[in-house]
Amino acid sequence: MAVRKTATTLLAAATLVAGSLLGLMGPASASARPDEATLAAKALAGARQHAVESPAVVKSAAAALSCSYTYVCGQGANGNSFAYTKCNTLYQLPNLTGSGPLINNQTPGTVAYFYDKNQSYLFSSTAYQSTTVNWTPVWYAIAC
Repeated sequence: MAVRKTATTLLAAATLVAGSLLGLMGPASASARPDEATLAAKALAGARQHAVESPAVVKSAAAALSCSYTYVCGQGANGNSFAYTKCNTLYQLPNLTGSGPLINNQTPGTVAYFYDKNQSYLFSSTAYQSTTVNWTPVWYAIAC
């Protein structure tokens, strides 16, 4: 848990620094920067915590996502990832935030479903598919 928070904090700090250096954060002003830093700190401190039906593999954000055959897998920008294969099971995702890969490597035509924190449908993925997803609003998945 401490490693995840430390890694997330470092990733957020690196993103803010890189954005500032590249001019991606918009115009600099004395009042804007503390607000952004405060919001980022509050978001990290209040990050959602989830129990997972099956163990989720946590990788570094720089690691490439691999997904075994018959699995649906995803990884947030914070490095947290999942790999599920059991059908008819609602999984709570492991604190995925930001954009990252989604790979549906299940048998061809198998559909995985994704839901928000209220368990309202967001989107689906039909195997085989490899795409990028904004994981922040996604809290639940059904592999098939």
